[in-house]
Amino acid sequence: MVSSIPKTTNRDENGVYGWEKTVKDVNNIDETFANARDLGYTRLNHARVTAVGKLGKYDSKDIYSIQVQSNGKLSIALRNTNAEEEKVLDLSKYEEKLDEIKKMLDPEGWKAEQDKKQKELEETDLLDTTAKGMTLKVYTVKNGRQVLLADSTAEKGSKEREVLEEILKGDYRAKAGNYYIEVGTQDGYEFDEDPAYAMQIMQGTTFKHDYVLTETVSDDTKNKKISTVPSETTSSGRLSAGNAMLIQAQRYQSTAQMLAVGYLNMASIKNKQNATAKLFSSLL
Repeated sequence: MVSSIPKTTNRDENGVYGWEKTVKDVNNIDETFANARDLGYTRLNHARVTAVGKLGKYDSKDIYSIQVQSNGKLSIALRNTNAEEEKVLDLSKYEEKLDEIKKMLDPEGWKAEQDKKQKELEETDLLDTTAKGMTLKVYTVKNGRQVLLADSTAEKGSKEREVLEEILKGDYRAKAGNYYIEVGTQDGYEFDEDPAYAMQIMQGTTFKHDYVLTETVSDDTKNKKISTVPSETTSSGRLSAGNAMLIQAQRYQSTAQMLAVGYLNMASIKNKQNATAKLFSSLL
């Protein structure tokens, strides 16, 4: 990311260097791993990376790529305009004392209350508090292929859900490598307005470089129209395999339609020729 960011940088009072980059979003049909927006890199206690974007009717998901350069705990936070004020578990000393007293006087009641709270927490969507209505998926690359690592929509008790919980808490021990992150919207969820969001990625607890990537709207959002044909080229100048196959299929379909129309025209001409021949013979 450093090499692709303009030389417009600044340093704050804490000695943290700030870098900014703006990229254009792609249309939904072009939203693939091959077309993912490059977030650069993060490594332990060195770089914090933030992506700022917006989803909506004409843009249902965004895919980003990032290079994790260190082994160690990785955290990803997602927040949108629907975010509630986060409820923290940091109780006051007074509340902590009451909790201790309740635990001593009524251990069974206290245990039942804790179990109920835990069950409610498990049944709550992972992003309900910070990014309601949105989804988050993380992929890692193995043997040149993208493999789903974490998923906010995965079933409770699944490995993918457990990993995402660890990532959201900052407890996931990531291995160095290439990762893809997909930010999306839940099927059927109605937003009051198109949700703007901020996603933040970091390893460790401190950072010296602060990278911010802002995504401007795609052509579909700008034109209020959903594309059905992928772009000829991706942002990297290459055509993704999936898009190439779709274009080829559409070309085959167009060719088939042309052949069908041509056949009908030929049949019509042949029928006219036969009718003319019969008419001519009857006049003889």
